[in-house]
Amino acid sequence: MFRQGPRSYTSLQLSESLVEKYPSPKEMRIAAHQPKPVEVVDLMVSGSGIAWEDRGSVGFMAAFFNTAWGMMFKPVRTLTKMRRPETADDAKRLAVAFGGIWFLSVGIQSAFAYFVFYAHDRTLDPDGQQYVINTILEALLAGAVAALLPMVVAWMFYRLTAFDMTAKAPPVLVYNCIVYLMGPSLLALIPGGTVPWLALGPALAGVWIFVLLMIVAIERLRIRVAAAIIGSVITFLATAGMVIVGILLVQLLWCNLLDKASIVPSGQTTAQR
Repeated sequence: MFRQGPRSYTSLQLSESLVEKYPSPKEMRIAAHQPKPVEVVDLMVSGSGIAWEDRGSVGFMAAFFNTAWGMMFKPVRTLTKMRRPETADDAKRLAVAFGGIWFLSVGIQSAFAYFVFYAHDRTLDPDGQQYVINTILEALLAGAVAALLPMVVAWMFYRLTAFDMTAKAPPVLVYNCIVYLMGPSLLALIPGGTVPWLALGPALAGVWIFVLLMIVAIERLRIRVAAAIIGSVITFLATAGMVIVGILLVQLLWCNLLDKASIVPSGQTTAQR
């Protein structure tokens, strides 16, 4: 018998009291050692619809600019609304529309460079007719590249990040996201720069798209942060490299080998070009 104040406990009663007060190790749970719940996210869930998907009812121009604006400032929310993520039909048509923006951009940048720089530079001898021809051809090429380039970018980005997706997404979803990310292409319509060959609008559009790619890769495609950043950087640099090399090759072929340059130093003969 044990005495504690006015009450008495037998050894059996004391044991039961201690067991109730101090649970066995099997009953003890440490939060850090417990398995964390796994969040299962279905990236292919159909949303309420992006404005571009409703262009038949809201109008082509309204749907286009609404979608581009939404992608520039609310990319994840906009892409979450995608109604048909399993098909690329809407994205392909949107890519063509963005190709039209880059077509216009080349015309704007070319006109700005001509009237602001070339026409007033007495050290240069511009050929107006050839300049117009070159501008049209360059604009057509830029529009075609802008419409087709998302397929290459999506393929490259998917190969770089597929194994780091916490929720697997098919290539078609990556392609759709890449096309919608071209929303900042509207900035390419901003004319001018400090020198004729430096167009600030297109450069700003490229950087904006790069930033959006990282955000969407993490938040919409559920790619691990490190992989999303590395994949975005590699994809951006590779794409920029392809574009720059392509421009240099076209310029070499058209202006030097075929002698179709429209801006030459004043007094330079055709044979000296």
